Amino acid sequence: MALLSVRNLSHTYPNGYQALKNVSFDVQAGEFLVIIGLSGSGKSTLLRCVNRLIEPSSGAVVINEQDVTHIVGEPLRKHRASIGMIFQHFNLIGRHTVIQNVLYGALGETPTWKSVAGAFTQQQRERAQHNLTITGIPEKTNNRADSLSGGQQQRVAIARALMQQPQLLLADEPVASLDPATSHSVMRYLDRINKEMHTTVICNLHFLSLVREYATRVIALRAGELVFDGMPDAITEEWFKAIYGDDAVQVEIR
Repeated sequence: MALLSVRNLSHTYPNGYQALKNVSFDVQAGEFLVIIGLSGSGKSTLLRCVNRLIEPSSGAVVINEQDVTHIVGEPLRKHRASIGMIFQHFNLIGRHTVIQNVLYGALGETPTWKSVAGAFTQQQRERAQHNLTITGIPEKTNNRADSLSGGQQQRVAIARALMQQPQLLLADEPVASLDPATSHSVMRYLDRINKEMHTTVICNLHFLSLVREYATRVIALRAGELVFDGMPDAITEEWFKAIYGDDAVQVEIR
């Protein structure tokens, strides 16, 4: 049984732009699936349809045999709380401390009045500190988030996502704002979470050198359509051109 099934998924924005066109694929538990494609190919829209930040125009998103395509209210809140999300630009509150930002990942399991008051439990605080240890920055607990480097901020964002204890972790261009050396550091933490914590990861990436090192499987989108589904080493130069265009040049991150 697939953890995630995407079936004939399409999404058209209010301005008429069709970002996804009849996309179908399955994801098995434990995979590290990477989605590649040009900017504007539909990668971010696809992740946002999976965690239901946006509602698909047609098709279906099924997780653990539950159709979540059009759920609303409390079922939608629970669905979003069960899926970790990491963004390109971190989405931290800069003036708040690192530990506060990590604890915000537990808001989905915290009553509203407690979250407004910042009344997190001792168990949640211990879990937050543990997640900072997993991501390699336990010493930054009481620093302001905006005092950290970009790579450190992304690790805070990963620790925040882990607070949800997700079965599925989505990462939308998690290293696009980082320098090459830091990019590998962040990817290694995602790889560790996948392998050691048995968390399924779906990650949007641009650089094939990272894809080949970390992905267990790759799908590619072009103009909203699925054009490749296979192993990283199957992306030949011909496939690269088919996905990115004849003028594209591979850039490696070492």
